[in-house]
Amino acid sequence: MTMNTRAGELVAKIHYGPFEGRFRSVPFVLGFALLAFAMLWDAVYESRTETLQCVRPPGEVATCERRWISPLLPPRSERFDADAVRAVRYRDVHATKGSGVVGGYTVLVDVHGQETGFGSTTVEQARLNTERIQRFLQGQDGSTLLIEVLPSYWKVAWIALWGVLALGLTITIVVHDCRDLGGYRIEVRENPSEQPGTSAAARSPGAYRVQAYDSPSEGLRLRVTRTVLGLPLRVHELEVPPDLTEVEIEQRPAPNWYVPRAHAQPTGRRLVLRTATGAALPVIAELRRGEMEHERARIALAKALGLSMS
Repeated sequence: MTMNTRAGELVAKIHYGPFEGRFRSVPFVLGFALLAFAMLWDAVYESRTETLQCVRPPGEVATCERRWISPLLPPRSERFDADAVRAVRYRDVHATKGSGVVGGYTVLVDVHGQETGFGSTTVEQARLNTERIQRFLQGQDGSTLLIEVLPSYWKVAWIALWGVLALGLTITIVVHDCRDLGGYRIEVRENPSEQPGTSAAARSPGAYRVQAYDSPSEGLRLRVTRTVLGLPLRVHELEVPPDLTEVEIEQRPAPNWYVPRAHAQPTGRRLVLRTATGAALPVIAELRRGEMEHERARIALAKALGLSMS
Protein backbone atom coordinates (compact mmCIF):
# COMPACT_ATOMS: atom_id res chain seq x y z
CA MET A 1 0.00 0.00 0.00
CA THR A 2 1.36 3.39 -0.92
CA MET A 3 0.32 6.82 0.21
CA ASN A 4 -0.07 9.77 -2.13
CA THR A 5 -1.94 12.98 -1.41
CA ARG A 6 -2.11 13.97 -5.07
CA ALA A 7 -5.23 13.00 -6.92
CA GLY A 8 -5.60 12.22 -10.60
CA GLU A 9 -8.77 12.54 -12.66
CA LEU A 10 -11.81 10.85 -11.15
CA VAL A 11 -12.96 7.71 -12.96
CA ALA A 12 -15.66 6.41 -10.61
CA LYS A 13 -16.98 6.92 -7.09
CA ILE A 14 -18.29 3.99 -5.04
CA HIS A 15 -20.15 4.07 -1.72
CA TYR A 16 -19.02 1.18 0.47
CA GLY A 17 -21.52 0.72 3.28
CA PRO A 18 -22.94 2.17 5.44
CA PHE A 19 -22.37 -0.29 8.25
CA GLU A 20 -24.29 -0.53 11.51
CA GLY A 21 -22.80 -0.37 14.98
CA ARG A 22 -23.03 -3.04 17.65
CA PHE A 23 -25.52 -2.06 20.33
CA ARG A 24 -26.08 -5.34 22.19
CA SER A 25 -24.10 -4.01 25.17
CA VAL A 26 -26.30 -0.94 25.77
CA PRO A 27 -27.43 -2.26 29.21
CA PHE A 28 -23.80 -2.67 30.26
CA VAL A 29 -22.98 0.83 29.01
CA LEU A 30 -25.84 2.36 30.98
CA GLY A 31 -24.90 0.38 34.09
CA PHE A 32 -21.23 1.36 34.00
CA ALA A 33 -22.13 4.96 33.18
CA LEU A 34 -24.42 5.19 36.22
CA LEU A 35 -21.78 3.53 38.39
CA ALA A 36 -19.11 5.96 37.17
CA PHE A 37 -21.38 8.96 37.78
CA ALA A 38 -22.31 7.76 41.28
CA MET A 39 -18.71 7.12 42.31
CA LEU A 40 -17.37 10.38 40.89
CA TRP A 41 -20.17 12.29 42.58
CA ASP A 42 -19.40 10.49 45.85
CA ALA A 43 -15.73 11.45 45.47
CA VAL A 44 -16.71 15.12 45.01
CA TYR A 45 -19.07 14.89 48.00
CA GLU A 46 -16.39 13.33 50.21
CA SER A 47 -13.89 16.06 49.25
CA ARG A 48 -15.83 18.66 51.26
CA THR A 49 -14.31 20.40 54.29
CA GLU A 50 -16.87 20.67 57.08
CA THR A 51 -16.69 23.37 59.75
CA LEU A 52 -18.74 24.22 62.84
CA GLN A 53 -18.44 27.71 64.30
CA CYS A 54 -20.39 28.72 67.41
CA VAL A 55 -20.46 32.05 69.28
CA ARG A 56 -22.10 32.91 72.63
CA PRO A 57 -22.19 36.75 72.92
CA PRO A 58 -22.71 38.12 76.46
CA GLY A 59 -26.39 38.23 77.28
CA GLU A 60 -27.46 36.75 73.93
CA VAL A 61 -28.47 33.34 72.59
CA ALA A 62 -25.58 31.22 71.33
CA THR A 63 -25.68 30.58 67.57
CA CYS A 64 -23.85 28.07 65.42
CA GLU A 65 -23.12 27.86 61.72
CA ARG A 66 -22.18 24.74 59.75
CA ARG A 67 -20.35 25.20 56.46
CA TRP A 68 -19.42 22.78 53.70
CA ILE A 69 -16.67 23.85 51.31
CA SER A 70 -15.65 21.81 48.27
CA PRO A 71 -13.31 22.71 45.39
CA LEU A 72 -15.91 21.47 42.87
CA LEU A 73 -19.18 22.48 44.55
CA PRO A 74 -20.60 25.84 45.63
CA PRO A 75 -20.22 26.46 49.38
CA ARG A 76 -23.21 25.70 51.59
CA SER A 77 -24.03 26.75 55.13
CA GLU A 78 -26.80 26.57 57.71
CA ARG A 79 -27.35 28.39 61.01
CA PHE A 80 -29.10 27.21 64.16
CA ASP A 81 -29.43 28.18 67.81
CA ALA A 82 -27.13 26.27 70.13
CA ASP A 83 -29.92 26.14 72.72
CA ALA A 84 -31.88 23.94 70.27
CA VAL A 85 -29.29 21.16 70.74
CA ARG A 86 -30.50 18.86 73.52
CA ALA A 87 -27.63 16.34 73.46
CA VAL A 88 -24.29 15.67 71.80
CA ARG A 89 -23.13 12.09 71.31
CA TYR A 90 -20.26 10.19 69.74
CA ARG A 91 -20.94 7.35 67.29
CA ASP A 92 -18.65 4.77 65.66
CA VAL A 93 -18.34 4.27 61.89
CA HIS A 94 -18.11 0.70 60.61
CA ALA A 95 -16.83 -0.17 57.11
CA THR A 96 -19.54 -2.84 56.75
CA LYS A 97 -22.15 -4.25 59.07
CA GLY A 98 -20.48 -6.22 61.83
CA SER A 99 -16.93 -5.15 60.84
CA GLY A 100 -14.42 -3.27 62.95
CA VAL A 101 -14.55 0.45 63.72
CA VAL A 102 -12.89 2.60 61.04
CA GLY A 103 -13.83 6.06 62.31
CA GLY A 104 -16.36 8.11 64.18
CA TYR A 105 -18.54 11.21 64.06
CA THR A 106 -20.57 13.49 66.32
CA VAL A 107 -24.36 13.38 66.54
CA LEU A 108 -26.30 16.52 67.43
CA VAL A 109 -29.77 15.78 68.87
CA ASP A 110 -32.27 18.64 68.82
CA VAL A 111 -35.24 19.18 71.15
CA HIS A 112 -37.47 17.16 68.83
CA GLY A 113 -35.15 14.14 68.94
CA GLN A 114 -33.91 14.58 65.38
CA GLU A 115 -30.28 13.55 64.92
CA THR A 116 -27.76 15.34 62.69
CA GLY A 117 -24.31 13.91 62.00
CA PHE A 118 -21.23 16.11 61.95
CA GLY A 119 -17.54 15.65 61.18
CA SER A 120 -16.89 12.06 60.09
CA THR A 121 -13.21 11.52 60.87
CA THR A 122 -10.91 9.32 62.94
CA VAL A 123 -12.12 7.87 66.23
CA GLU A 124 -9.77 10.02 68.32
CA GLN A 125 -10.62 13.26 66.52
CA ALA A 126 -14.37 12.55 66.54
CA ARG A 127 -14.33 11.92 70.30
CA LEU A 128 -12.38 15.14 70.83
CA ASN A 129 -14.84 17.12 68.67
CA THR A 130 -17.76 15.69 70.65
CA GLU A 131 -16.19 16.74 73.95
CA ARG A 132 -15.47 20.27 72.67
CA ILE A 133 -19.08 20.76 71.55
CA GLN A 134 -20.36 19.49 74.91
CA ARG A 135 -18.10 21.92 76.78
CA PHE A 136 -19.28 24.83 74.63
CA LEU A 137 -22.94 24.07 75.32
CA GLN A 138 -22.17 24.03 79.05
CA GLY A 139 -19.98 27.13 78.85
CA GLN A 140 -20.52 30.73 79.90
CA ASP A 141 -21.10 33.94 77.95
CA GLY A 142 -18.31 35.00 75.64
CA SER A 143 -17.23 31.48 74.74
CA THR A 144 -16.52 30.51 71.11
CA LEU A 145 -16.03 27.26 69.23
CA LEU A 146 -14.45 26.51 65.86
CA ILE A 147 -14.05 22.95 64.56
CA GLU A 148 -12.75 22.17 61.07
CA VAL A 149 -12.92 18.60 59.74
CA LEU A 150 -10.81 18.00 56.64
CA PRO A 151 -11.77 15.29 54.13
CA SER A 152 -9.95 11.98 53.94
CA TYR A 153 -7.92 12.50 50.77
CA TRP A 154 -7.03 8.82 50.56
CA LYS A 155 -10.72 7.91 50.60
CA VAL A 156 -11.50 10.55 47.97
CA ALA A 157 -8.67 9.31 45.73
CA TRP A 158 -9.76 5.67 46.09
CA ILE A 159 -13.40 6.43 45.19
CA ALA A 160 -12.34 8.68 42.30
CA LEU A 161 -10.02 5.96 40.97
CA TRP A 162 -12.86 3.43 40.75
CA GLY A 163 -15.10 6.07 39.20
CA VAL A 164 -12.50 6.84 36.52
CA LEU A 165 -12.06 3.12 35.81
CA ALA A 166 -15.83 2.69 35.40
CA LEU A 167 -15.94 5.74 33.13
CA GLY A 168 -13.02 4.42 31.08
CA LEU A 169 -14.74 1.06 30.66
CA THR A 170 -17.91 2.84 29.56
CA ILE A 171 -16.03 4.82 26.91
CA THR A 172 -14.21 1.68 25.74
CA ILE A 173 -17.49 -0.19 25.21
CA VAL A 174 -19.06 2.76 23.39
CA VAL A 175 -16.06 3.16 21.08
CA HIS A 176 -15.97 -0.59 20.40
CA ASP A 177 -19.69 -0.74 19.61
CA CYS A 178 -19.60 2.36 17.39
CA ARG A 179 -16.46 1.54 15.43
CA ASP A 180 -18.49 0.00 12.57
CA LEU A 181 -20.72 3.06 12.16
CA GLY A 182 -20.52 4.89 8.87
CA GLY A 183 -18.91 3.60 5.71
CA TYR A 184 -16.32 4.32 3.05
CA ARG A 185 -16.13 6.35 -0.13
CA ILE A 186 -13.94 4.71 -2.77
CA GLU A 187 -12.74 6.98 -5.56
CA VAL A 188 -11.14 5.32 -8.57
CA ARG A 189 -8.66 7.83 -10.01
CA GLU A 190 -6.02 7.89 -12.67
CA ASN A 191 -2.53 7.67 -11.25
CA PRO A 192 -1.05 11.19 -11.41
CA SER A 193 2.46 9.73 -11.50
CA GLU A 194 1.74 8.37 -14.97
CA GLN A 195 0.49 10.15 -18.06
CA PRO A 196 -1.98 7.92 -19.86
CA GLY A 197 -2.84 8.63 -23.42
CA THR A 198 -6.58 8.59 -22.68
CA SER A 199 -8.48 11.05 -20.50
CA ALA A 200 -10.88 10.15 -17.74
CA ALA A 201 -13.80 10.94 -20.04
CA ALA A 202 -12.81 8.04 -22.22
CA ARG A 203 -12.83 5.79 -19.17
CA SER A 204 -16.50 6.39 -18.34
CA PRO A 205 -18.69 3.35 -17.57
CA GLY A 206 -18.75 1.09 -20.57
CA ALA A 207 -15.34 2.28 -21.81
CA TYR A 208 -12.93 1.07 -19.14
CA ARG A 209 -10.63 -0.84 -21.47
CA VAL A 210 -8.18 1.67 -22.86
CA GLN A 211 -5.55 0.93 -25.45
CA ALA A 212 -2.91 2.99 -23.59
CA TYR A 213 -2.67 0.25 -20.94
CA ASP A 214 -2.00 -3.44 -21.05
CA SER A 215 -4.91 -4.08 -18.63
CA PRO A 216 -8.06 -2.07 -17.80
CA SER A 217 -6.91 -1.38 -14.23
CA GLU A 218 -3.34 -0.36 -15.02
CA GLY A 219 -2.49 3.23 -14.15
CA LEU A 220 -5.29 3.55 -11.58
CA ARG A 221 -5.29 4.13 -7.86
CA LEU A 222 -7.95 3.99 -5.16
CA ARG A 223 -8.60 6.82 -2.76
CA VAL A 224 -10.53 5.41 0.23
CA THR A 225 -12.19 7.79 2.71
CA ARG A 226 -13.69 6.57 5.99
CA THR A 227 -16.86 8.57 6.76
CA VAL A 228 -19.23 8.73 9.72
CA LEU A 229 -22.49 10.66 9.26
CA GLY A 230 -21.01 12.03 6.06
CA LEU A 231 -17.94 13.45 7.79
CA PRO A 232 -14.53 12.27 6.52
CA LEU A 233 -12.38 10.79 9.28
CA ARG A 234 -9.49 9.04 7.57
CA VAL A 235 -8.12 8.85 4.03
CA HIS A 236 -5.68 6.41 2.49
CA GLU A 237 -4.68 5.61 -1.07
CA LEU A 238 -3.36 2.50 -2.78
CA GLU A 239 -2.11 1.59 -6.21
CA VAL A 240 -4.20 -0.82 -8.26
CA PRO A 241 -1.80 -3.66 -9.21
CA PRO A 242 -1.34 -4.06 -12.99
CA ASP A 243 -1.89 -7.82 -12.75
CA LEU A 244 -5.23 -7.44 -10.97
CA THR A 245 -7.54 -10.36 -11.75
CA GLU A 246 -10.48 -10.03 -9.37
CA VAL A 247 -12.13 -8.05 -6.58
CA GLU A 248 -12.95 -10.46 -3.76
CA ILE A 249 -14.69 -10.38 -0.40
CA GLU A 250 -12.36 -11.68 2.28
CA GLN A 251 -14.05 -13.36 5.25
CA ARG A 252 -12.39 -13.90 8.61
CA PRO A 253 -13.46 -14.14 12.25
CA ALA A 254 -13.61 -10.68 13.80
CA PRO A 255 -12.84 -11.26 17.51
CA ASN A 256 -14.81 -9.25 20.04
CA TRP A 257 -13.25 -8.76 23.45
CA TYR A 258 -16.57 -9.43 25.24
CA VAL A 259 -17.30 -12.69 23.36
CA PRO A 260 -15.94 -15.75 25.24
CA ARG A 261 -13.33 -17.77 23.40
CA ALA A 262 -15.50 -20.87 23.65
CA HIS A 263 -18.15 -19.16 21.50
CA ALA A 264 -17.93 -18.67 17.76
CA GLN A 265 -16.53 -15.28 16.86
CA PRO A 266 -18.62 -13.13 14.47
CA THR A 267 -17.57 -13.06 10.82
CA GLY A 268 -16.03 -9.90 9.41
CA ARG A 269 -15.61 -9.04 5.75
CA ARG A 270 -13.66 -6.61 3.58
CA LEU A 271 -12.83 -6.07 -0.07
CA VAL A 272 -9.44 -7.18 -1.37
CA LEU A 273 -7.78 -6.88 -4.77
CA ARG A 274 -6.56 -10.29 -5.95
CA THR A 275 -3.57 -10.39 -8.31
CA ALA A 276 -2.43 -13.03 -10.80
CA THR A 277 0.21 -14.21 -8.31
CA GLY A 278 -2.46 -14.86 -5.67
CA ALA A 279 -1.55 -11.86 -3.52
CA ALA A 280 -4.44 -10.02 -1.81
CA LEU A 281 -4.33 -6.24 -1.34
CA PRO A 282 -6.96 -5.08 1.22
CA VAL A 283 -9.03 -2.09 0.17
CA ILE A 284 -9.76 -1.30 3.85
CA ALA A 285 -7.85 -2.40 6.91
CA GLU A 286 -10.86 -3.18 9.11
CA LEU A 287 -13.20 -6.15 9.02
CA ARG A 288 -16.86 -5.15 8.80
CA ARG A 289 -20.01 -7.15 9.38
CA GLY A 290 -22.78 -7.48 6.80
CA GLU A 291 -23.10 -9.18 3.44
CA MET A 292 -25.04 -7.05 0.97
CA GLU A 293 -22.92 -3.95 1.62
CA HIS A 294 -19.77 -5.83 0.65
CA GLU A 295 -21.35 -7.48 -2.38
CA ARG A 296 -22.69 -4.21 -3.79
CA ALA A 297 -19.30 -2.54 -3.36
CA ARG A 298 -17.53 -5.53 -4.92
CA ILE A 299 -19.66 -5.43 -8.07
CA ALA A 300 -19.32 -1.65 -8.39
CA LEU A 301 -15.55 -1.69 -7.88
CA ALA A 302 -15.04 -4.58 -10.30
CA LYS A 303 -17.04 -2.70 -12.92
CA ALA A 304 -15.07 0.49 -12.34
CA LEU A 305 -11.80 -1.40 -12.76
CA GLY A 306 -13.00 -3.09 -15.94
CA LEU A 307 -13.10 -6.60 -14.48
CA SER A 308 -15.54 -9.41 -14.88
CA MET A 309 -18.44 -9.17 -12.42
CA SER A 310 -18.83 -12.90 -11.95
